[in-house]
Amino acid sequence: MELQSLLIFPITIAAFLALLTIIVFIHEYGHFSMARLLGVRVDVFSIGFGKPILRWVDRKGTEWRIAALPLGGYVKFFGDLNAVSQASPEVAAKTGGPATTQFPKPGDTEEIAQGMTAEERAVCFHFKPVWARAAIVAAGPVANFILAVAIFASLFAAFGRQYAEPVVGSVLEASAAQEAGVLPGDRIVAVNGRSIDKFRQIQDAVSLSSGDALEVTVLRGGGEVELTIVPTRAEAEDRYGNLIEVWRLGIGGDPDAYGFEKYGFVGAIREGVKELWRVLSITTRFLGKIITGKEDAKQLGGPIKMAQYAGQSVMSGFNQAGNSENPSFGTMLRASMVDFISLAAFVLRRLCRCQSVS
Repeated sequence: MELQSLLIFPITIAAFLALLTIIVFIHEYGHFSMARLLGVRVDVFSIGFGKPILRWVDRKGTEWRIAALPLGGYVKFFGDLNAVSQASPEVAAKTGGPATTQFPKPGDTEEIAQGMTAEERAVCFHFKPVWARAAIVAAGPVANFILAVAIFASLFAAFGRQYAEPVVGSVLEASAAQEAGVLPGDRIVAVNGRSIDKFRQIQDAVSLSSGDALEVTVLRGGGEVELTIVPTRAEAEDRYGNLIEVWRLGIGGDPDAYGFEKYGFVGAIREGVKELWRVLSITTRFLGKIITGKEDAKQLGGPIKMAQYAGQSVMSGFNQAGNSENPSFGTMLRASMVDFISLAAFVLRRLCRCQSVS
């Protein structure tokens, strides 16, 4: 236990930096690859900031760097002064100051262009058409989307996916579900008019309810029963033992109502896209509720929370080792890596962990 306590901090930091590096590299590589495709010269591709500790130049003249501070990264295009695409002194010589030429003022383009040769203008980001600049800017987030889908699809293809059917196995005393008349054995088939076929869909609906009443349709004794349930706020533990606030109904799933799905290549990609869409939908709707004051912004996570979860995910396989008899190191490591990779997919588009216990 003492050894684990000593290791948790360095493991957390290492896992966070690994997670951040993966996300940043893919994001910046999206900008880089689209720029190359559209004929923009890339001077620098850097992972990290500060003094380079390793660098090399590829055959097209791009300098690749691994810098001392692994807290981000950037792609520097020809004509940029720095990593935020401010124009270099040469490019900005005709503007009267170091203003960016990423989006030149009306009438300035021709004046700025006089300080460059035709060959330089042809490969300068700032002189590409608006659609090309927009495509290069958008390519970073798009690359992250693609990575998230690839991670989800790989996990589904390799391990399949277990799911719980929307069957109520237990109802907590004095809970919102009990007050509304939910009974063990009920199958929830719709929430607010949306069809339900898996238990996690109930969890999603509850987590986004903000305490508003839910119109729930249950199948009971061969017929449908309409119930109105108002979720209540409660404190619970997430999968890593952290205390979080959740909305809940007070029901548990039926331990015998579980299934397992296996996927081929195409099916795994399809499920990866669906899972990404689910995460995006939940995140967007949750952010909307924060803006309207229905949810607390404290539930959003930033770098500290991301680091915390990264470290806990890496340790998860070892912390759960007691659940099986004499697990091998490989088994524990595989469990941790699967958890870490799953976390990476979610963090790509969702740095808040808005969870709910139904």
